Amino acid sequence: MIKAYRFGLSVEDDADDSDVSLLDDDDPDGLSITTNTSLQVADEDNDLTNFTIIDIQHNTHNFDDDDDKSSSALRLSCFAHTLQLSIRDGLKKASHVPKVLAKCQALAKFSHKSTKIADMLDQLNKHINKSNVTRWNSEYLLIKSILSLGKIDADAITSLMDNLVKFSNNDFIILEEIVIILDPFYEISIKCQAEAVVTASLVVPSVLHLINHLRDIKRDVKFCSRLVQQSQSSLEKRFCSIMDRLNQADVIDDEHYGDPLYFMAAVLDPAFKFFWVRDLQLSVQMENRLKQHIIQLIVDEMNKEPILSSGHFDRISPARTSAGSTSTPKAKRRKLFDYDDVNSADLNESNALDPVVELDAYLNDPVRLPFSDYWHRSQLSILKRLITRIFSVQASSAPIERVFSHVGLILTPKRINMNEQMLRDRAFLRVNQNLL
Repeated sequence: MIKAYRFGLSVEDDADDSDVSLLDDDDPDGLSITTNTSLQVADEDNDLTNFTIIDIQHNTHNFDDDDDKSSSALRLSCFAHTLQLSIRDGLKKASHVPKVLAKCQALAKFSHKSTKIADMLDQLNKHINKSNVTRWNSEYLLIKSILSLGKIDADAITSLMDNLVKFSNNDFIILEEIVIILDPFYEISIKCQAEAVVTASLVVPSVLHLINHLRDIKRDVKFCSRLVQQSQSSLEKRFCSIMDRLNQADVIDDEHYGDPLYFMAAVLDPAFKFFWVRDLQLSVQMENRLKQHIIQLIVDEMNKEPILSSGHFDRISPARTSAGSTSTPKAKRRKLFDYDDVNSADLNESNALDPVVELDAYLNDPVRLPFSDYWHRSQLSILKRLITRIFSVQASSAPIERVFSHVGLILTPKRINMNEQMLRDRAFLRVNQNLL
C-alpha cells in the first residue's frame, strides 16, 4: 500500500482511489501543488462560505441531534487524487516513457548541484524544474522546462554532466507527445484544487473532456499510443459510475462517483448547464432522455426543501428589503443602464416558489455569468437553497489537506507550548495570509 499522494514511476504497488488517507511525511503539503496563476479563477464565492456539515442525500436530520445515524453520511472520493492515479496507471505501462523520464530526472538532479549548469541556464534565461515524487505535475513541468531548452541547448547542458545523458530526436518527440497528452490533466488538476471557487461542477465535464481528448489524439501520437490507451482505460475504470450514468445504465449512488450530486452540480453551474452534453455526440432522443433524467434528479432534490412562507420570500427579495423600514420611504431611482430587475419582476411570487418553474427559468436563462455573480443576483429562492447545499461539497480534499499542512508546520518544537487560542489564531492567519 502506498501513501495517498505518493507518485512516481518507481512506485510499483497498486493504489486504490478509496484510500485517500495520509499525506507523505516528506511532503506535508500533500496536493498543494505548484499552481499557474493564469489558471487560478478569481471568482470568490462570498455567499457560500458559511456552510454546515449535512448529509447530501437526507437533509431531514441534523448530525448533532442524530449521532447514531451519522454513519449514513456519504463519503465522496477526492477527484484530484483519482486523476493522479489515472495518470500514474498510464505512465507505468507506457513503453517509451520511463526511459526518457529517467533522463529528465537525472538532468534535473544534476543541474541543481552544478554551478556550471546553473550559470549556463542563467545565460539562456532558462530553468529546469525539480521532480517531486509526491506531485505528478512536477514531472510534467520538468518535461516542459527541458522542451523549452531545445535540443541544441539541451545537448550543451548535458555535456557538462559527470554521467553523460544524451537526448535523441525521438526523445524530444516523446516529450512533446507527453506534454500534449497530459496538458488537460494538468489544467483540470489545478482548477479542481481551488479554495475560493466551486469545484463539484467540474467533475463530470472534466471526465468527459479528458476521455474525448484521449480519443481524439490517438491518431496523432507516434510513440505514446500506449500511454493514451492506458490512461483512457484507467479513466473509464475509475470513473465507471459516471460513465454508466452517462450511458443511462443503473448506478448505485454509494459507489465511487455514483452520487448524482456530480451531475446536478454540473447542470446548476451557469458555466456548464447542459453544454457539456454535446461532447457525448448522442442522438437527439438519447440526449433528451439524459437531460430529463438529470432534471428529474434536481426537481426531486428541490422538493425536499421546506416551502418558504411569503414573509420569508419578501425578506430574501432585494427589491423589497427597503420596504417597511420607514412610514414614508424615499422613491428609489433606477440607475443608469440598470436592467437587473427587469427579468426578476417577470417572475412573480407564486411561480418562484414552484421548483419546476424555477428550474425551467434557470435553464432557459441566456445570461452566462461567473457562478457567484449569477446566484447572488438570482431570485430563484428554492433553487438557491439547493445550490448552497450541493456546492458545499468540493471535488478535491486538497484545500483541507493544505489547512492541516499549515497547522502541522505551526506545531514545531519551538511552538509546542502555545495555548489553544494562540494555535487557533496562528492557524487562521497562516491559512488566510493572502488576505492580509
